[in-house]
Amino acid sequence: MSRTKTIAVGAICAVAATGTTATAASLITSAKIADGTIMNRDIHRGTISESRLDRGVVAKLNRLAVPGPAGARGATGASGATGATGAPGADGQVAGVASQVGLNPATTVKASEDAGWKLTGTSPTAKLASGELRLAGGFDGADSNPAGGLGIAKLYGPFDKAANTVSLSSLSALSFSAHIIKRPNTVSAPTIHVTLVGAETGTPSGFTNLVYEPANNGGMDVGKPYSVDAYSGEWWSTKTLTGHPSQITASLTSFIDDNPNAKIFSISVDNGGSSTNTVPADEFAAGVDNLIVGFGNKFDRYDFGG
Repeated sequence: MSRTKTIAVGAICAVAATGTTATAASLITSAKIADGTIMNRDIHRGTISESRLDRGVVAKLNRLAVPGPAGARGATGASGATGATGAPGADGQVAGVASQVGLNPATTVKASEDAGWKLTGTSPTAKLASGELRLAGGFDGADSNPAGGLGIAKLYGPFDKAANTVSLSSLSALSFSAHIIKRPNTVSAPTIHVTLVGAETGTPSGFTNLVYEPANNGGMDVGKPYSVDAYSGEWWSTKTLTGHPSQITASLTSFIDDNPNAKIFSISVDNGGSSTNTVPADEFAAGVDNLIVGFGNKFDRYDFGG
């Protein structure tokens, strides 16, 4: 080896040795750094985390942060399964009438003509017994019984429409409890007749009967108790009225609206008998009680038979 190469290698070794010793001996601490001498270029990107920043600096950064735009609306979730159908509600009219009758005592009708209620027919087969009005078959065609059926009736005004003061429009409730003991068909059942004068019949008297029959309102089965809201049911007229052909059913309120001058002569609860297809007396039996009749805001409850 030449003398020149030996000197060069020795020099390199000396520098390397010197550099290693100097690095270990001259570590720089924060105490040796003058304030304001560290520049942005001296800090490597990504080397300082948020946890190393002063709390005041972090708070300031949070205040200066601008919320980003709202994200897109998410898709609508799937509809849940349809719930089960609830139980049928109580009969509104009957429940409403019962609440308005409240704790007022019922008027007891133990005998014919009590509280103005009179058994109909010259030889009535209906009777007040066993704590109710007991109906049987038969029919009465006497002029004194314009409804024809055998049962019980109350007079509300004179047959003279000019003198009668009980307006059909004032009627606000008609309901009763009933049960059928026996019958020879599927139609015979306790019936209500509202006898009118001054109705739109085209005759001087304006006489007709409005009739409520259970057969036109779902019917009744033998041996089952029923609470009947006749006021809200379907009715028919024995005479043709304006807008109402004879024996065609319609709501009672429609009859009231179409006959503004009609007056109530009487109301009867009976066997629904007629001059045709009369059921023999011993082939039909039914009971009626708890009759509620309302005019305006006044409601009367009648306890048949006591």
